[in-house]
Amino acid sequence: MPCAASLHPMPTEAAFFFAGLLFLAAALGYVFARLGQLDDEDAGYGGSPNYIRGLKFLLEEQPDRALEAFSGSGELDEEAIEIHFALGQLFRRRGEMERAIRVHRDLIERPRLRREHRERAQFALAEDHLSAGLFDRAEALLTELRQSPRQGTDALNRLIRLAELTQEWEHAIELQGELERLDHQAAGRGRITHYLCELAEQARRAGNLDQAAEWLEQAAETRPESARVLWLRAEMATAGNDPALAARCYQRLAEHEPSLLVEVLPRFSAACRAGGLEAVFSHFLAGLCERDPAAARAVAFATMLDPSIDDPHAIECLRRFIQVDPVLGTLLGAEGMDHAEGSEGEAFSRIRQALHAMARAGHGYRCLECGYASATLRWQCSGCGAWDSIRPRLRLAFDPEER
Repeated sequence: MPCAASLHPMPTEAAFFFAGLLFLAAALGYVFARLGQLDDEDAGYGGSPNYIRGLKFLLEEQPDRALEAFSGSGELDEEAIEIHFALGQLFRRRGEMERAIRVHRDLIERPRLRREHRERAQFALAEDHLSAGLFDRAEALLTELRQSPRQGTDALNRLIRLAELTQEWEHAIELQGELERLDHQAAGRGRITHYLCELAEQARRAGNLDQAAEWLEQAAETRPESARVLWLRAEMATAGNDPALAARCYQRLAEHEPSLLVEVLPRFSAACRAGGLEAVFSHFLAGLCERDPAAARAVAFATMLDPSIDDPHAIECLRRFIQVDPVLGTLLGAEGMDHAEGSEGEAFSRIRQALHAMARAGHGYRCLECGYASATLRWQCSGCGAWDSIRPRLRLAFDPEER
């Protein structure tokens, strides 16, 4: 079963410290404002001296005694409830899941707690269970909240994330459909397309190619020009010995998703070579560089990464990249760039081999949403769970960052 930590990014020590300071400041301000001084229990607080003792224990860094006192508190007002939630959230962020669960259970079990607070506490308790890896308990609580006018949308989002982690893709499709009926903006995220592609991938790995093709067709109906749909269709065409179809899919993918050019071009080139369609690849590169001069950088990197790419337009993009690069241009000079027309030249070939090694060493991927770094291309970020957010980083081994 996937690790529960992927549901929430791990906070830093600075975040823990800052959250603790915020909570302590709120607690101190609350106590002093209502009572004047902590030791004066006779000042009264709605008949809840246990709650005041709980705050004192908390400020004295005795959380277990504070929890015992809180559990014995009477009815809470709005401010006290907010401090209760802040305490539970602080414990969860610090990884003290048993304490977080106790805080939220204590709220839920209060008979006179208003429904909106009870549902909020149920959702917070579900978050505690998710963070603790208790998926079954979290799912039960979230399912109960699906119809809540206040927590229903958040509960559905958590249930969808849980279905993703457990790879229950058909259930994820059902939940996402329900979410999109409540929140029309959710339809623009393309999740259902990815879930159908995941089902197609599963069927393909199991050797059920007919079922894989059926799932893929359903995915294409939701988003015909989806990068993942085109990618998977091209891969299946290649496996089925249909290089012409693969080449068409890769060309459409390169046109609709330029950020993936460095990944697509080597595959597009290979499909064209397999199908005797080299002229198609050359014509595409010529038009691409004419329409979008910025794409020349991706073409150059693809040419570095794949030594089998020998199209003249690709070689020219690589040559220009070397010439204008402030580091490479200085190190290599113009000596290695001279070549007889129609051939790369021995010096240029050596330069290309060196750049191939540097490009492979520096090749990686990063999530556009959260910055998560990955060694492989993924369709879902392992850091934040976003779909279709991982993109290649165009850098050489000596580059401190993308230039």
